[in-house]
Amino acid sequence: MGRAIVVLLAASLVAGGCGGGRASSLDEDTYVQVMAHLNYHRERYANTAEDDSARAAVLEEFGVSGPQIEEFTSRHGGDPQRMNRLWERIRREVEVLHGVQPPESQADDAGNRPGERRGGR
Repeated sequence: MGRAIVVLLAASLVAGGCGGGRASSLDEDTYVQVMAHLNYHRERYANTAEDDSARAAVLEEFGVSGPQIEEFTSRHGGDPQRMNRLWERIRREVEVLHGVQPPESQADDAGNRPGERRGGR
């Protein structure tokens, strides 16, 4: 189920015309953060005039294009275990964006805010 949602969201990014240019390699942490923010904004702005602009703003904030998301999904989509693990991380990040505090074990060290990981945004 999670993989299907990721693939559909990635396809909607490309079909929606958000971001252009050549696809380049995207790391897992950035992918998780971008997809979490896209999902959060999709939930928040679904069926509103702000939907497309919110999606474009997330991509711009992270410096990522729709083709990069699609390329990452295509490259790793054949590995269901990896995509399920990534989807679980995305789901947890969306919860953090909604204000749900993660369990203490998810923080990298005591100096991180809830939901913040080293190297994350």
